[in-house]
Amino acid sequence: MNSLYRIPPAHAHYFKLWTSVTNGHAHSIQTFTFPVNGNSTDGHAHTFAGITSLAEGHHHHFEGVTGPAIPLEDGSHYHEIDWKTYDKPFTHKGNAHIPLQNDRHFHIIKVRTTTGLGYEPRFYYLNRR
Repeated sequence: MNSLYRIPPAHAHYFKLWTSVTNGHAHSIQTFTFPVNGNSTDGHAHTFAGITSLAEGHHHHFEGVTGPAIPLEDGSHYHEIDWKTYDKPFTHKGNAHIPLQNDRHFHIIKVRTTTGLGYEPRFYYLNRR
């Protein structure tokens, strides 16, 4: 077997959600994890990062790590995310992020990702066996 096929394929996962409600508001998040090489049984995890939607005049940064791969019967997998945003909301002035010091709070991010995206077909089918 070609050594190239011994490396699990690189892939990413999509997720979207509404954060928890804090101080009477929530933010939406819609993004992808960063790609890694892995399959449904190796326990790999993905990192993710981004900025929430605007709510009550501010955004939050977030970054974290998914839980390990959770296998499905069809050979694919998903990940669970249980994290939180940073507690320093910010607004924009032009291209600058301006921290809001008077309203520090965070929101919970709890979601399941989709199954893996971005596989090349030959890798995907080899890893489903």
